[in-house]
Amino acid sequence: MFMQIGNGFCGDGSVFAAAESARVANQDPASEVSPDELDSDGDCSGGDGGSSGPPGTPAITSRLSLLKLGSVISKFSDFKKQLVREIGFDGLLQIKSWQNINLKYNAYLMDRVDVDNSVINLEGQGMLELTDESVHSVFAIPRGELAIGPEGVEPSEACIEYTRFAASINDKGTHSLKAAEAYLMRDIAANFRKIDMDCFKIAFVIFVIGHVLAPSAKHDYVTIDFWAALSDVDKIRTWNWCGYILKHLFNAVRKFKSDVIKQNPTIHIVGCHLFL
Repeated sequence: MFMQIGNGFCGDGSVFAAAESARVANQDPASEVSPDELDSDGDCSGGDGGSSGPPGTPAITSRLSLLKLGSVISKFSDFKKQLVREIGFDGLLQIKSWQNINLKYNAYLMDRVDVDNSVINLEGQGMLELTDESVHSVFAIPRGELAIGPEGVEPSEACIEYTRFAASINDKGTHSLKAAEAYLMRDIAANFRKIDMDCFKIAFVIFVIGHVLAPSAKHDYVTIDFWAALSDVDKIRTWNWCGYILKHLFNAVRKFKSDVIKQNPTIHIVGCHLFL
C-alpha cells in the first residue's frame, strides 16, 4: 500500500473519533470473500464482505478483491503473463491472494483524503500528495501521456470480437466481470490468432479494473468508461491508467464522505481504496 499510518490522528469532522482510531487500526481485519459470495444484486450489504467497527461507526463493505485477482493470476501460464507484460500491467502479476483487508481502516484513510488538494492529511505526520506518479509506484501500471475518457471511438476488430464473446456469457456483456474471467481462463498459446491475444489483453484490463483498480458497487459489473483506451490494443500502455485510477478514487472519497454525512448504517466503499 501507499503508506502506513499510526494511531490517533483524527481531526474535526472525521468519521472516527480520535479515541477510536487505534481500535479501528488494530481490530481484526475482515476476511475477504469472493465477490461471487456477496449479494448478487445491487450494493452488497454488511455481512460476509463487510467490516464492523467501534460502536457508533458504520459497517463498511467493498467489492475490491485481491482474492479473486490473485486466484486468477495464479493459474496463468508463462505465455499469458507475457501478454500482460506487453500491455504494461505486469506489476499486477505480483499480486497474491491476500485474504485480509481491514475495510474499517481503509475507510478511516479515505476520510483523511482532501480531494480538492489531492493530498491525504496525516495530521501529526503532515500531508502526502496523491499523484499519478504515486499510483504508478504502487501498482507499476502504465502512466502514458493520453488521458482516459469516455469519448466514443470506432471499435476495433478485437473489441467487436470480445463484445460478442461477453454477450454469449450473460446479458451484461462487456460490463460483466465473469465474462472477462471466462476469457482469461481460456487456453491461449503463441500459435493462436492475434485477435485471440488482443481479446485476452482486453479481458485482463477489464478484469483488474473491476476487481481492484476501480471496483464499483454492483455485483459482476464494471463501468466501461475506458473503452477508447482499449480500441487499439497495441497502444494500451500509452494511456494514463494511473490518472484514471486516481480520478475514480477521488470520486469514491466524495461518495464515502457523502454517505457518512447521511449517517448511512452501511457504507459501500468503491474505487481503489487499497492504494491508500
